[in-house]
Amino acid sequence: MFDLKYLKSQTVLFVEDEEVAREILAKVLSKMFKNVITASNGLEAYEKFERASLSSDKIDLIISDINMPIVNGLDMLENIRKIDNFVPAIFVTARSETNNILRAIDLNVTNYIIKPIQTDVLLKKIADACEKKFISNELNEKKEELENYLEAVDTVASIFKMNDDGKILFANKSLLEISEYSKEEFENLNFSELIHPDVSKESIEKTWEIIRKNEIWNGNTKFISKNKEAFYLKNTVFKVVKDSKAEYITIGFSTTKESLEKREFQKKVLKSIQEFNKKEHSYKKLIEELSQSNQQLEAYIPRLVKELEDQKMKTVNRQRQLDHYELQMHNVDEKYSGHMSVKSKEVEDFSKNIAFLKQEKANLIEKNKNAILEIEATKKELELLTKTNEQKMKEINNLRDVIKSLESKIKDLTQDS
Repeated sequence: MFDLKYLKSQTVLFVEDEEVAREILAKVLSKMFKNVITASNGLEAYEKFERASLSSDKIDLIISDINMPIVNGLDMLENIRKIDNFVPAIFVTARSETNNILRAIDLNVTNYIIKPIQTDVLLKKIADACEKKFISNELNEKKEELENYLEAVDTVASIFKMNDDGKILFANKSLLEISEYSKEEFENLNFSELIHPDVSKESIEKTWEIIRKNEIWNGNTKFISKNKEAFYLKNTVFKVVKDSKAEYITIGFSTTKESLEKREFQKKVLKSIQEFNKKEHSYKKLIEELSQSNQQLEAYIPRLVKELEDQKMKTVNRQRQLDHYELQMHNVDEKYSGHMSVKSKEVEDFSKNIAFLKQEKANLIEKNKNAILEIEATKKELELLTKTNEQKMKEINNLRDVIKSLESKIKDLTQDS
């Protein structure tokens, strides 16, 4: 968005033949612009513009009436356009005349205002006119800055562009110098012809695979010059699409084998430093923890010493008690040693009796087992005798019946006789 503060760096030429109107509006403009140059007619205005164009304080905007004596506004601007074809111009007129408007367009008039002039309208017209110049100046500055940047990059970076087949489309001055090819020779080369034979095909294919996925590839590449000398570039390769066609831009910075080795060494050193810093941090933390523990110990030591002294006194007292008890036990041992000898003999005899009784018990158990076996055998014999006896009794009973029968028959025979 346009900033009105920009006007404070600008110079305006205000042309008005009416003195009162010129003075009033000049005061208003002086609050907005760095410098306000006034003129009462077109000739005076042209002469002031011409002088300013030769100095460092050039005029940035013209605000002018059209109808003025000596030289009117349109004739004035026609002469000014011979000096500067781009300075913005705003015309003030009492009426809208088609002829004036058409001529104003031909003279590249930025805008115009119908009298009477309203401050807010004038301010908007001024802002619109100066905004275009402001943007134009900004673009010119950016363009110049970009050109300076590209020129600086061209001296320190090697840049080339290739298509999807690896054909070189463009190479900058730095790369041409380091590769020793001319521009025409370089643009007839293929990317693969620039790569040193030491670089493996697998490495090249992997690089293509990455950049074709729209990913950025960064790394060191060994190239070969026209005179078969090796040179190294630390490259960044990325993909762009132009007219639906893929192109790949490489931006590289020259380095050497020694530089690569130095860089790898620096990486290792940096990694070691980072690891050391981590360890240092952990050590500092540990030291702080130990310091806190040490402070706690220092505070605890007096209490611990007192507890140890108390414990030492308790130990001494307990040792005295133990010595006293040991003495008493010694006396008891001497007093009852004889008694214990007797008791020991009695225990020994008792043990012998116990062993004898155990043996007797074992013998009795064995005898009991044998007796049980004999009883079992006797029972079996008794059962057998009982069965035999029962058979004999049956036989006796049968004989008795036979005898009774015979006696009965004998009795009958006796009676019959």
